[in-house]
Amino acid sequence: MKRKLMLLLTCLFVGIGLVTAQITKVTGTVISEEDGLPVVGASILVKGTTVGTVTDMDGKFTLSNVPSSAKTLLVSFIGMATQEVSIKANLQISLKSDTEVLDEVMVVAYGTAKKASFTGSASVMKAGEISTQKESLVKSLEGKVAGVRVGGSTGDPGSDQKILIRGIGSINGSTQPLYVVDGVPVVNDDMSSGLKSQSVLSSINPDDIASMTILKDAAAASLYGSRAANGVVIITTKQGKEGKTRVSYDMETGWTSMAVRNQYKMMDAKDTKDYYWHAIKNYFIEYAGMDEATAASAANEEVPGWFYNYNSDTNTDWKKEVYKNGLNTNHQVAINGGNEKTRFYTSFGYNKVKGIVKGSEFERYSGRLNLDHKVTNWLRVSAKQMISFSSTEGFRDQNDQSQGFGTTSPLSIMFSMDPTAPVKLEDGSYNPNASFSSKISNPNLMLGQKTGPRAETVASDLMRSMTNFEAEVTLPYNFTARTVLGYDYMNNKEREFWAPESVNGESLGGLGTRYDYTNKTLTSSTTLNYHNSFDRHNVNALVGYEVEDRSLNYLYASAKSYATDKLPDLANGQSYSTSSNVYEAAIMSYFGNINYDFDNKYYLSASFRRDGSSRLAADNRWANFWSVSGAWRLSGESFLQDNPLFTDLKLRVSYGTNGNLPGDYFGYMDTYSTNGGYGSSPAIYWGNAGNTKLGWEKSQNFNVGVDWNLYNRVNLTVEYYSKLTTDLLFQTPTSYVTGFSSQWQNLGKMKNQGVEFTISSQNVVTENFTWTTDLNLTRQSIKIKELPDGADVQYGDGNMYLLREGESMHTFYLPEYIGVNSETGLGEFWIDPDDHSKGVTNYYSKAGKGIVGKAVPDWMGGMTNRFTYKNFDLSFMISFQTGASLFDYPGYFLTYSDGVRVGSFNMTADVAGNYWTKPGDKVDNPKPIYNNPYRSDRFSSRTVRSTDNIRMRDITFGYKIPVSKKYINNLRVYFKATNPFLIYCATKDIDPDVDINGYRQTDTPPTKAFMFGLNFEL
Repeated sequence: MKRKLMLLLTCLFVGIGLVTAQITKVTGTVISEEDGLPVVGASILVKGTTVGTVTDMDGKFTLSNVPSSAKTLLVSFIGMATQEVSIKANLQISLKSDTEVLDEVMVVAYGTAKKASFTGSASVMKAGEISTQKESLVKSLEGKVAGVRVGGSTGDPGSDQKILIRGIGSINGSTQPLYVVDGVPVVNDDMSSGLKSQSVLSSINPDDIASMTILKDAAAASLYGSRAANGVVIITTKQGKEGKTRVSYDMETGWTSMAVRNQYKMMDAKDTKDYYWHAIKNYFIEYAGMDEATAASAANEEVPGWFYNYNSDTNTDWKKEVYKNGLNTNHQVAINGGNEKTRFYTSFGYNKVKGIVKGSEFERYSGRLNLDHKVTNWLRVSAKQMISFSSTEGFRDQNDQSQGFGTTSPLSIMFSMDPTAPVKLEDGSYNPNASFSSKISNPNLMLGQKTGPRAETVASDLMRSMTNFEAEVTLPYNFTARTVLGYDYMNNKEREFWAPESVNGESLGGLGTRYDYTNKTLTSSTTLNYHNSFDRHNVNALVGYEVEDRSLNYLYASAKSYATDKLPDLANGQSYSTSSNVYEAAIMSYFGNINYDFDNKYYLSASFRRDGSSRLAADNRWANFWSVSGAWRLSGESFLQDNPLFTDLKLRVSYGTNGNLPGDYFGYMDTYSTNGGYGSSPAIYWGNAGNTKLGWEKSQNFNVGVDWNLYNRVNLTVEYYSKLTTDLLFQTPTSYVTGFSSQWQNLGKMKNQGVEFTISSQNVVTENFTWTTDLNLTRQSIKIKELPDGADVQYGDGNMYLLREGESMHTFYLPEYIGVNSETGLGEFWIDPDDHSKGVTNYYSKAGKGIVGKAVPDWMGGMTNRFTYKNFDLSFMISFQTGASLFDYPGYFLTYSDGVRVGSFNMTADVAGNYWTKPGDKVDNPKPIYNNPYRSDRFSSRTVRSTDNIRMRDITFGYKIPVSKKYINNLRVYFKATNPFLIYCATKDIDPDVDINGYRQTDTPPTKAFMFGLNFEL
């Protein structure tokens, strides 16, 4: 009997297996358990594959070509619990409502919030979007978040980038957002000498980040009070997941080159000789009073002596000798796993970028360990440890935007080179006399030399350790207590070396410098949370206390008069200068927040924070910051329920205040300087003119927004914001009679306002093909509302910028260039740009100033498209902006010099054939005159160019290789291009990615990258 029973069961199981194996098509209907209505747009996915579809208007779906080995379907929909359903030929599926998954959960100030109930303005970026840029997390924000503008960086690896969230929040104070990592605010300033641009944030490995939440308005950010005026970026690192241990590996390698290939293209030998000839000829006419023929004859005799070999056919392209291809390499290994009590995540990352200029590079080693442990049912603890070592090497740059063109900067070296000079001599050695300047030799002999007679280098080594410890206790009566302790330690060692015979080191017999910055920031926050739901009422409340203590130690030492160029350590020179300082600052805060909603339709929220800072005098040390906000979910009302056009519709409004502190640690204090001397005796003198009334810079923020989900496939968000900043931190000039040049004061007002549009859509979702689009668009305005006594303020290099009531921040205020007089060949300017009846002038010194542009774009945004077809994936992101201008500082030297720099520099190729040589010429550039007396080359509207552009930011094409899941999961190979090309640019042969104030620096330009990658999971 047993044998018969076993045989019967065996036949039954075999029969079931055969039936299952034959299923290649699954149909079904998805309804809501709550009301029995069809669920439109529910996701149907074959578990463990990419085969999937969505339900139609009747809740029906069809899946073809279901793998015979598949067992389970995953069925999901926003606001309903995901179900796993066994595969059958025909299915009837009921989804249950789940308030816990009503919407995605965001990490916000001191906790999390469901996006559905969030009343503030925030944007979230997930891990996949952040890790596309391995060198720096800031780069990943470009064009992806509405209201966020990322300033251009130089092409040097490891260089810094500034970002703005909803405009500019200060004139002399900080404009950068607060960064919070795993609940702890971290340092992002005061850690370098400024010799070379360096990003402190590049010490954080983007591959370790799970999400970034950008808090934009007061309702979202007011809990951070005095440091939230410029927005907040909350970074959450990856955590372990319960289940089997997973090992993942990600690798990228590829090359970089100059993003805009034709920028900085130099005149060839023939064009350079022609230009020099005209400049010298016109010099003889202008200064010696010669006629045309005599001057031409004199130029014929004079000009050959200015070149290495005037009569040769040599035509050296020195750009190829300076700017080459760089190399990028990135490796990331991560392990995560755990059980119901303990979860872990650990990783090791390595990133190296060799720049497009020899001797410039960035290298980072990073490690992270995140542990989460459930001690008991009422106690949960976690510990997070990150450590990284990053180094940069390169040259001094113009990151401070001070006046001057560094003689030994790569760009200056390149344009100093004579195109008639060969790169190498006949014996194969590099030509040491290939430049117009006696100080410059050959880029191959100067760039990338750490030691030797021409060495001039800047390098840094940054070590960072971030330690977080968190404990959470579940208390009776729906209370939860949470404590977070964070310690951020950084040490940055910078060093510079000028060899004794180098261009800049010659006058000192060589120079070596060392800068040492050590930062220690200890942060502790304790919160008590309350959550309760009764009937249709939901309440969340929080009160907390936080203290931050920061210490910054600075040490400087230098030596000169080196006996050798082979040993750059300070001990090999004579002591030159030393100094050291200790800076300390502390903030103490009390804060609270309450959120209430009724029936998941009506939401109210209020926040309050009281901050006290040691950077302000006792009478002004404390300030209060607050916000109130509300939301109404219209789609929950009876008149919109079950309308697929309004799957979700919510109206939000908020108002609140934030603050900003002065960057100066002791700006409110009258201080002494004790480093003076009187003969051989020490001396003390006044250091700083304090202001005991110095207070917080405060901003008043209003935001109104609409969130609309259509057919569960399109999400549309429209927001209007207005931010009025008062009591601006201003360094006002003082009379030199006082002995001080400036003093910190709270004066003036500035207003930021704009409209943001964000659209995310699932355009096509089929079994084998998907297409999604994310679009963001921002219209912004940044206006000065009030200045001290209503007076204009000019600032910047050559006072090129203007602050004026009613005008935009970063307004260019320069003489207005008219063009070239076709009869005289001279450049012309309006004497008074506001009153053309006063006529024109050829002399720059007689030209009046006017507003000629601004650096703030009117419109900016980005669009990302993602496609998948079976195992293939393709994505690309386009960014755009319009309405802004840049100041072309390199062009001032290399394009618009009008003969002034003949004998020192070559010119850009676009000047060739485009300068005046005879009456009647219609050209862009005046006649060149050596030692030009008219100085038409000086700063004017001529050097202000449009940055309107549409740019392909990145393209990624990948393929998931089908392999046995027994050994490898998600084996994927891909190709990625970053900044591959400009679709449109209003200004030819100039990269429009410049700093946020529109200043185009004389540094290595931005780069494009082409990378091959591989990732998999075990």
